[in-house]
Amino acid sequence: MTDPEPAEPVVAIPALGLRIVVTVLSSAVAAPVLLMYAFMLAWFSPEITEPGWCRQESAGWGPDNGTLVWVVTCTAGVAGTLYFGLALARFHRGRRWWPWLVAAAAILAAGWPALLGLSTASWCPPPP
Repeated sequence: MTDPEPAEPVVAIPALGLRIVVTVLSSAVAAPVLLMYAFMLAWFSPEITEPGWCRQESAGWGPDNGTLVWVVTCTAGVAGTLYFGLALARFHRGRRWWPWLVAAAAILAAGWPALLGLSTASWCPPPP
Protein backbone atom coordinates (compact mmCIF):
# COMPACT_ATOMS: atom_id res chain seq x y z
CA MET A 1 0.00 0.00 0.00
CA THR A 2 1.33 3.44 -0.85
CA ASP A 3 0.94 6.66 1.04
CA PRO A 4 -1.37 9.22 -0.54
CA GLU A 5 0.26 12.27 -2.08
CA PRO A 6 -0.12 15.44 -0.01
CA ALA A 7 -2.35 18.12 -1.46
CA GLU A 8 0.39 20.75 -1.27
CA PRO A 9 4.10 20.10 -1.35
CA VAL A 10 5.93 20.76 1.90
CA VAL A 11 8.60 23.42 1.48
CA ALA A 12 11.56 23.01 3.76
CA ILE A 13 13.19 26.20 5.00
CA PRO A 14 16.96 25.95 4.76
CA ALA A 15 18.89 26.34 7.99
CA LEU A 16 20.63 29.50 6.77
CA GLY A 17 17.30 31.07 5.81
CA LEU A 18 15.85 30.29 9.21
CA ARG A 19 18.89 31.79 10.94
CA ILE A 20 18.59 34.94 8.85
CA VAL A 21 14.88 35.33 9.64
CA VAL A 22 15.37 34.75 13.38
CA THR A 23 18.35 37.10 13.55
CA VAL A 24 16.61 39.88 11.63
CA LEU A 25 13.50 39.62 13.79
CA SER A 26 15.50 39.52 17.01
CA SER A 27 17.58 42.48 15.82
CA ALA A 28 14.41 44.44 15.12
CA VAL A 29 13.35 43.88 18.73
CA ALA A 30 16.73 44.02 20.51
CA ALA A 31 18.06 47.18 18.88
CA PRO A 32 15.32 49.52 20.21
CA VAL A 33 15.44 47.81 23.61
CA LEU A 34 19.21 48.30 23.83
CA LEU A 35 18.82 51.92 22.74
CA MET A 36 16.24 52.39 25.49
CA TYR A 37 18.67 50.92 28.02
CA ALA A 38 21.45 53.25 26.83
CA PHE A 39 19.20 56.32 26.87
CA MET A 40 17.80 55.66 30.35
CA LEU A 41 21.23 54.92 31.80
CA ALA A 42 22.70 58.09 30.32
CA TRP A 43 19.70 60.19 31.34
CA PHE A 44 19.70 59.10 34.98
CA SER A 45 23.45 58.81 35.43
CA PRO A 46 23.90 62.32 36.96
CA GLU A 47 21.25 61.62 39.59
CA ILE A 48 23.09 58.47 40.59
CA THR A 49 26.73 59.56 40.29
CA GLU A 50 26.32 63.14 41.61
CA PRO A 51 23.12 63.24 43.63
CA GLY A 52 23.70 66.73 45.07
CA TRP A 53 21.61 67.68 48.09
CA CYS A 54 19.12 64.86 47.72
CA ARG A 55 20.84 61.56 48.03
CA GLN A 56 18.28 58.92 47.11
CA GLU A 57 19.82 56.10 49.04
CA SER A 58 17.79 53.96 51.34
CA ALA A 59 19.30 52.01 54.18
CA GLY A 60 18.37 48.74 52.50
CA TRP A 61 19.22 47.49 49.05
CA GLY A 62 15.66 47.59 47.74
CA PRO A 63 13.89 48.97 44.69
CA ASP A 64 14.01 52.52 46.05
CA ASN A 65 17.82 52.55 46.17
CA GLY A 66 18.86 54.52 43.08
CA THR A 67 22.39 53.17 42.89
CA LEU A 68 21.28 49.55 43.08
CA VAL A 69 18.62 50.02 40.41
CA TRP A 70 21.10 51.82 38.13
CA VAL A 71 23.74 49.09 38.61
CA VAL A 72 21.21 46.30 37.92
CA THR A 73 19.99 48.11 34.81
CA CYS A 74 23.53 48.74 33.61
CA THR A 75 24.52 45.12 34.19
CA ALA A 76 21.50 43.84 32.29
CA GLY A 77 22.15 46.26 29.42
CA VAL A 78 25.83 45.38 29.11
CA ALA A 79 25.20 41.64 29.40
CA GLY A 80 22.35 41.82 26.86
CA THR A 81 24.55 43.75 24.44
CA LEU A 82 27.43 41.31 24.91
CA TYR A 83 25.25 38.24 24.42
CA PHE A 84 23.54 39.72 21.39
CA GLY A 85 26.94 40.58 19.93
CA LEU A 86 28.13 37.02 20.52
CA ALA A 87 25.03 35.72 18.74
CA LEU A 88 25.81 37.91 15.74
CA ALA A 89 29.49 36.90 15.81
CA ARG A 90 28.54 33.20 15.83
CA PHE A 91 25.91 33.62 13.13
CA HIS A 92 28.01 31.87 10.49
CA ARG A 93 27.95 28.62 12.51
CA GLY A 94 25.14 26.21 11.98
CA ARG A 95 24.91 25.34 15.65
CA ARG A 96 25.48 27.17 18.93
CA TRP A 97 24.41 30.60 17.73
CA TRP A 98 20.84 30.63 19.05
CA PRO A 99 21.57 30.14 22.79
CA TRP A 100 23.17 33.58 22.79
CA LEU A 101 19.98 35.11 21.38
CA VAL A 102 17.92 33.38 24.04
CA ALA A 103 20.33 34.50 26.77
CA ALA A 104 20.27 38.11 25.51
CA ALA A 105 16.47 38.14 25.43
CA ALA A 106 16.27 36.63 28.93
CA ILE A 107 18.77 39.10 30.39
CA LEU A 108 17.07 42.10 28.79
CA ALA A 109 13.64 40.91 29.91
CA ALA A 110 14.90 40.31 33.46
CA GLY A 111 16.38 43.82 33.59
CA TRP A 112 13.26 45.52 32.22
CA PRO A 113 11.58 46.04 35.65
CA ALA A 114 14.75 47.71 36.92
CA LEU A 115 14.85 49.89 33.81
CA LEU A 116 11.27 51.00 34.38
CA GLY A 117 11.97 51.66 38.07
CA LEU A 118 15.03 53.78 37.34
CA SER A 119 13.13 57.06 37.18
CA THR A 120 11.32 56.38 40.44
CA ALA A 121 14.46 55.25 42.25
CA SER A 122 16.45 58.34 41.27
CA TRP A 123 13.66 60.90 41.79
CA CYS A 124 14.18 63.55 44.44
CA PRO A 125 11.54 65.91 45.77
CA PRO A 126 12.00 69.59 44.99
CA PRO A 127 14.22 71.48 47.43
CA PRO A 128 12.38 73.14 50.32
